[in-house]
Amino acid sequence: MATTISSTRREACLMTGRRKWQHLRSLRQELLDQFPGDDFLEKLLEGVWLVGRDKRNPIRGNLVASALREVFGHLLHSLAPDKEVRKCVWFEQDPNTPTVTRRQKARYIVQAGLPEEFVADVLNFEVDEYVAPLLEAFQSLNKATHVRPETIVYDSAEVRGLIAEVLEAFLHLSESAVDARSDLVRAIEAKMHDAVFDNLIAESIDELEELSTHTTVDGHFIEKVEVIELNAEQVVYEVIGEVGVELQYGSNSDVRKDIGMRMGDSYPYRAIVLSKAGLPLDIGRGDVELQIDNSSFFE
Repeated sequence: MATTISSTRREACLMTGRRKWQHLRSLRQELLDQFPGDDFLEKLLEGVWLVGRDKRNPIRGNLVASALREVFGHLLHSLAPDKEVRKCVWFEQDPNTPTVTRRQKARYIVQAGLPEEFVADVLNFEVDEYVAPLLEAFQSLNKATHVRPETIVYDSAEVRGLIAEVLEAFLHLSESAVDARSDLVRAIEAKMHDAVFDNLIAESIDELEELSTHTTVDGHFIEKVEVIELNAEQVVYEVIGEVGVELQYGSNSDVRKDIGMRMGDSYPYRAIVLSKAGLPLDIGRGDVELQIDNSSFFE
């Protein structure tokens, strides 16, 4: 049966033709693991598999493409709802459509509400490198869904190629979102350190004040910073670290008279830090919520 296929698509088919269904199943499971409890996605992919492996169906590849379009649309809607994309500082309505474009949705998955200039200049992150393969995969699906005598897709390698291209494009996009958040943490680390320290020395923290007559913060170090939420309007970080303190018992005069004392200690802390997605480097003392674990002092 004749097929019409682009050079990009043909290269993908040659590459994936050596891949067996077992490899595609691992890609499928990797994608499902990112959406636990999404029964609809699981049903869509099960349908893709049943049709794709049915050699009795002379247009199985075309029907697979149609089903993959539904997978594509479902994932884009789940990861980038129109309402959220429209809230981003970088969003501009495309004059050719009243809706949010697929490119804008894919961009949102990677950078959410972070400004384009920040992503490009501070994070040095090329979003289009990750968005383009996804859009190319969608174009391949579009072509394959139109069944004509010259566009029938039946060959096993081509069927597997369609499936692999879509699954890999979404997994690649998902990985890029993780990379972007890691780059964001590296870019923000110095600001984060200062904001947490300002909070430690400016606030009266009960967990520290109750340890001695006078508790002084000497410094702190950050063990881990993680982006736990990044959406159209804000970034939420979790910071894990340790604060060093000097504990003084008695007044300064008591210490001088040797009837008081000073000692150093340190305690782990957890901080939740908020910033606006549109102003990701703008973090102040009031954006930090600290919890200090002083339980070791009482052991």
